[in-house]
Amino acid sequence: MQPKLKLLRILDILRETDEKHPITAPSICTKLYEMGISAERKSVCRDIRTLVEYGYDIVLCHDNKLGYYMKNGKVETVKARPVTLDLVRLEIEFKEEDREDVYTIFPEGEEKVDGDYIISEVALPSSEVFVNLFLLGTKVKVTAPAEIKEEFEKRLNDISDFYKRRRDNGKMEVWLL
Repeated sequence: MQPKLKLLRILDILRETDEKHPITAPSICTKLYEMGISAERKSVCRDIRTLVEYGYDIVLCHDNKLGYYMKNGKVETVKARPVTLDLVRLEIEFKEEDREDVYTIFPEGEEKVDGDYIISEVALPSSEVFVNLFLLGTKVKVTAPAEIKEEFEKRLNDISDFYKRRRDNGKMEVWLL
């Protein structure tokens, strides 16, 4: 089991929570087990701390026994644009073993014969989408519009800088094509 995938699955589980519906670390372990991922409570807590360090708004309830919840949503909206040429186009190159995870992030995409994956979005993906793509080790190219391309490159560079400061022996790279 890849630790990157476990971290993303924990993030998915936490997305389903709110202040009134927190989840405990043992419950997260159970959900991970149901997904075929083995995890101990301590490693789940470490992964949650990693997500908090990166900037996710994950809160431990005042009564620790109640667990964790995530405060904010998934997508930051960009002003709607009347012309379809202004849609955000992302070209994502991914490994075959990451196919399911890419489809989870962008279910509406079109797959090309050469293995590239083209996605058109009207909304600017939130930081967590950029993190997910980065953690999967994908290559991403934004083709339009220019201001979205600049924002995307800035976010990827921020993520890259963050992880370069925190990486251990692993090799992490960001490709801006």
